[in-house]
Amino acid sequence: MTIVVHIDLGKEWRGGQRQVYYLIEEQIKRTGLQIYLASPYNTPLLTKVKQNFTNVKTIGLYSSFEFDLRNIFKLYSYLNKKDFNIILHTHDAKGAGLGYILKKIFPHIKLIHTRRVSYKIKKIWAKRKYYSADLIVGVSKDICTALKLEGLNGKIVYIPSSIKKQRYVVKKDNRWHNPLRLGVIGALSPQKGHELLLRTLVKLNLDFELWIIGSGKLERFLQNLVHSLQLTNKVKFLGFVESNKVLSQLDILIVPSVDGEGSSATIKEGWASGVPVIASDLEANLELIKPNINGLIFKRKDPSSLLELIKKLLNNSELYEKLKATGLQEVNQYSPVAMEQAYWKIYNKNI
Repeated sequence: MTIVVHIDLGKEWRGGQRQVYYLIEEQIKRTGLQIYLASPYNTPLLTKVKQNFTNVKTIGLYSSFEFDLRNIFKLYSYLNKKDFNIILHTHDAKGAGLGYILKKIFPHIKLIHTRRVSYKIKKIWAKRKYYSADLIVGVSKDICTALKLEGLNGKIVYIPSSIKKQRYVVKKDNRWHNPLRLGVIGALSPQKGHELLLRTLVKLNLDFELWIIGSGKLERFLQNLVHSLQLTNKVKFLGFVESNKVLSQLDILIVPSVDGEGSSATIKEGWASGVPVIASDLEANLELIKPNINGLIFKRKDPSSLLELIKKLLNNSELYEKLKATGLQEVNQYSPVAMEQAYWKIYNKNI
């Protein structure tokens, strides 16, 4: 019997938590595999798994603090089983810290970290917890490269994030809205590039509206920026909405990320919805977007290039159709089944 204990200390329901959910959903179909999920009490991830997968043991933790002794004691009985093959799989930075401590207590377990951001690992403590892993999964090649620069070469595997294509409604009407409807989806946080996008769109001499879909700490700042740029009548803050509820209503999806991104779920969601994607030239985006084939790329150092690309799409219906059709094909390679099979392969290698 193999036991897999997933740890995610995030309290939100974002891309990383959705990936854990998809992975568990596929893993429970395997025989001889017992799945546990440890996450703080009442988090959306823990609640959804508990409600939908009755054969998964959910472990409610006391906090998202990686050094919380109560969490360690709570997990003790689940990991103190030397007669079983145990894989401890962490999915966020704080979870990786908790995993490091548990590995010290239970050296017989195999520790796997999944890293979803490409930021440089700066702190000594942060480096130590990644060095302790038996294997580290980077969800983009850019993340894998960053990890190799930290001296972790022999421990790194690339497994891209997945998307459940059937959740999305494909945009069928290829007529443009009037005004042109642009959209940006993601947490309202600095790396997502909302400020860059707003300061660029103020120069767009077309009748348009921008839907900002997501919530986060920058909401008030961005609302004030919209007011100061005199874009109040053009920008709508929709708050957190599941992307599959709104994507097919957009004309163009913009992904203006400025740093730190992993394997962009938003780009894949645009593909699955048949909505053309214009993304920044961030390395992780370039892994997915082939310019003029499945999307378009603008330069972060020359954001005015975004304006030219919007006009290019408006004036080229053939390109619009090509991006839509290619994206719908491209997204097939990122299924949850393919992701789970890749993880199963590395699990077996480390048992």
